[in-house]
Amino acid sequence: MDFKTSQKLYSVARMNKYAKACAYNKRRTMQLYRYNLRSCQRFYGILHLFEVMLRNAINEHYTSYFSDSDWITNQANNDGLLTYNKDEIKQTEAVYRKREIYSNDKMVASLTMGFWTKLFSKSRYREGGKTLLRIFPNKSKGKNQSDIYKDLTHIREFRNRIAHHEPICFDATGNIDTTFARKHYQLICDYISYMGFQPENVLNWAEKPDGILDRIDKLVEY
Repeated sequence: MDFKTSQKLYSVARMNKYAKACAYNKRRTMQLYRYNLRSCQRFYGILHLFEVMLRNAINEHYTSYFSDSDWITNQANNDGLLTYNKDEIKQTEAVYRKREIYSNDKMVASLTMGFWTKLFSKSRYREGGKTLLRIFPNKSKGKNQSDIYKDLTHIREFRNRIAHHEPICFDATGNIDTTFARKHYQLICDYISYMGFQPENVLNWAEKPDGILDRIDKLVEY
């Protein structure tokens, strides 16, 4: 594919952001676009593993805390932890029951990353008995609810950026820079460690982003 075709397919505005960072060198521009795409592909796998791990840990915790294998639907009742999300939960439950495939596992899988991270907000954390940080037995000393909520929100926003096909290879001024991506990779690894697992062991099913991020950094040297 030539540069002109890429502009037609992906839009001039989108490609121009990459072109500007590459001093309008067409070959480097297309390399950068491909490298960014590949880094997003690798992060997708990493985020997949982390998100599933996080939501399962939360589900296990509240199943035990509430002594209720259907805690999600039951906590959506009046005055429950999930009353704020009642309509969405009840609607999802109704669909699964109508299809006769309802289970708590189905409910867990249907809820968004935003739903799970919101449970660490000040009000949700308090309404959950101030117990949810127990899923992070190895968290850094002094790391509190507010810190964790902010960190998980950053990870969620990074996830959404990739999901919405936004670049992760620039700094705030539009220069080629992998600091943003590397910072979030480290943050994900930190939270896997906080849950009591070795990041290398958890993430070995996914391709690591380091190699492709190194290629992006080398484009700066041209």
